[in-house]
Amino acid sequence: MKHPTKNRLAILALIVAAVTGVMLTTTHYIVKERLEDLTDTLTLQVSEQEAVLSAIASVTARSGADPVTESIVIDCQVSERTEFETLLSRLDQGLPAAELVKLERLFGRCGSFFAQRKSVIVARFEREMEVYVSYVEQLNEISDTKTEEAKVQKWQELVTEEKVQSEQFSKLVALQGEIINTLLNGKSAASPEIKDILARVKQEQEVLAVANKKAGELRTALIPL
Repeated sequence: MKHPTKNRLAILALIVAAVTGVMLTTTHYIVKERLEDLTDTLTLQVSEQEAVLSAIASVTARSGADPVTESIVIDCQVSERTEFETLLSRLDQGLPAAELVKLERLFGRCGSFFAQRKSVIVARFEREMEVYVSYVEQLNEISDTKTEEAKVQKWQELVTEEKVQSEQFSKLVALQGEIINTLLNGKSAASPEIKDILARVKQEQEVLAVANKKAGELRTALIPL
């Protein structure tokens, strides 16, 4: 005959085992459910962030600006912009000294606007890209699917090409300023100094054209029509 104490211990052990089993099953179910919820949340965040990147990429493609960028970078007055563009278009024809002085003044107000706007929106593009990468990395940690990795690489390449374009815009603006200053210092449009600057302009424009072409190809691959 078994001892009553041993019987009670055996029954207690069975109860503990049963309760532990139930707790483990419940815990496993809760963890699985929460993991699925987190996966769904991150998948949605990745999708929404892709939409943000697509919107910015579309704006940069047409050298435009979003409301945030427009509030940061302000153009000169419309009348000044018109006069600046008119004088600039006649620069290779030779401008009188008075008009060169006026062009230099307008250059300080209007010349860098588009380059600055490009710089700001590309900086935003880069920040939003960092958010996108963060979401994808978190999703990949809890999911077996790695489908976003190739897309992430293409987005990163697009950001890189947009940064190159932004840098080239700034360089071209600086060279534009050099041309105006060189002419103000009495050099003619046919002088060696101006020819040297124009040669550098051509080089920078070629780099810009390559970056623009690459960016266009990447946008076509990333953004559905």
